[in-house]
Amino acid sequence: MGSYAVTVTGTSSSLTHSATVTDAVQDFTVATNPTAVTLNAGSTGTSTVTINALQGFNGVVSLTSSISPATGLTCTLTPTSVTGSGTSTLSCAGSSGTYTLTITGASGTLSHSATVIYTVRDFTVAAAPTNLTANAGVASTSTITVAPVNGFAGTVALASSISPAAGLTCSLTPAGLTLGISQNSTLSCAGSAGAYTVTVTGTSGSLVHTAAVTYTVQDFTITASPTSVAVAAGVAGASTITINPLSSFNGVVSLTSGISPTVGLTCTLTPTSVTGSGTSTLSCSGSAGVYSVILTGVSGTLSHSVTVTYTVQDFTVTANPTTVSFPSGGTGTSAITVSSLNYLALPRQPALSQ
Repeated sequence: MGSYAVTVTGTSSSLTHSATVTDAVQDFTVATNPTAVTLNAGSTGTSTVTINALQGFNGVVSLTSSISPATGLTCTLTPTSVTGSGTSTLSCAGSSGTYTLTITGASGTLSHSATVIYTVRDFTVAAAPTNLTANAGVASTSTITVAPVNGFAGTVALASSISPAAGLTCSLTPAGLTLGISQNSTLSCAGSAGAYTVTVTGTSGSLVHTAAVTYTVQDFTITASPTSVAVAAGVAGASTITINPLSSFNGVVSLTSGISPTVGLTCTLTPTSVTGSGTSTLSCSGSAGVYSVILTGVSGTLSHSVTVTYTVQDFTVTANPTTVSFPSGGTGTSAITVSSLNYLALPRQPALSQ
């Protein structure tokens, strides 16, 4: 390309003549500025494509772009053609990766290209482990790892959401990470029996990524049937103690009993432990009184109780007076009183004469 002077010379013997023709070869150049663009995933990065006319070039230059690799980045050129000299804006957005953009300008047989390197940065959020099982009230943890992609550097804020919303409490320590290299945060959760999904969300500007952790909180319940037992003194009365698992609990529950007041009643539990689910028989007998028997089931850190009230019934017999004197052939009288203890039902008793 350029302007050239061409001299044509004609010669015949001693005669010489010449003529000069000036040829201007027209062309254009394609340039990009900047030639390297760094941006975050989902954001848009631009580069200016400039067409410069050479030697009075005034043709229409059509602009196209090609991307390598072919997937992950989307680009537009605005406008898609320039007449003579001018500019077009290349706008690209996509997912993390490094991409080479080739911008080609074509006009007739003329074709020129320029390249732009796009580096798209991002970060990832991952949890390990993603499934946790713990007893009710006991905290269990998962490590949340936030890692930069393609040199991402920035502060990532972490937050957790729980479904269902009630029953589990979680914390993230720390709740914010500054990336340059991979960083960790500890997710710690504890609560009542149930199955929960905890979603950890990392946010930095327009970038948002999540990781999910499933928490299964196990427990058991303890019930008694009946909860009130009335028996005669010296006769054993029974109540069935039932252990029910929650959220697939399958631990060994050890059973013990405590009696208030501590004297007057004796109790046994058969069996004294239950695995997962099952029943035990509480059998108690003793002297007249009202007793509270507290049944406690323990498995590791889990402990639950239920109370059974025992009413032990009896009666007393008294004579008044206890000594009777009367003359031979006479009559003496003493009143015999039968008294119920703890509402024992008794027939009416007449006074006895001697």
